[in-house]
Amino acid sequence: MLIALMSDAHDELDHLHRAVQQALAADCRHLIFLGDLATPDTLRFLRAAWPHAMELVPGNNDYPIAQFLACAHPWANTIFHSSSTDTTLDNRHLYLTHVPNESLRIAAATGEFDALFFGHTHLPEQHMLGSSLIANPGDIQGRFGSPSFAVYDTVHNSVKHFPIVSQICD
Repeated sequence: MLIALMSDAHDELDHLHRAVQQALAADCRHLIFLGDLATPDTLRFLRAAWPHAMELVPGNNDYPIAQFLACAHPWANTIFHSSSTDTTLDNRHLYLTHVPNESLRIAAATGEFDALFFGHTHLPEQHMLGSSLIANPGDIQGRFGSPSFAVYDTVHNSVKHFPIVSQICD
């Protein structure tokens, strides 16, 4: 299964729209958003654009969190977790968080997770810690340069980063 990984949109709807289109063109069937949509309106925009299931964790700029939880509640295929969480998709045990803090390091040290994903830094990265993949998809906003997202391949437990292109060609 291919899973789109996105983070740090900060209400940049044009980039978010293009990232969603690219992820759909890449045949992604699930989306994980790793925080900092910024407003519930951006969550509504994302939900309208993304036709498949999605899971989200809050970022440090997603407040008040109760509004995001209430906004996501009616959508059966949308899970907005109230904090960092673990989930299982396609037999892969995943840890999702926004800030790469002590909880990420503790989770990584357990060796229980196939992959751990985070956002917050706005910079794409990936590395292995033991048998666990740790990755940041970069940011939708483009704060420090080119906006990007990533695709996680559950079959190979790998991540590929993609720049958000200015135009999708058919």
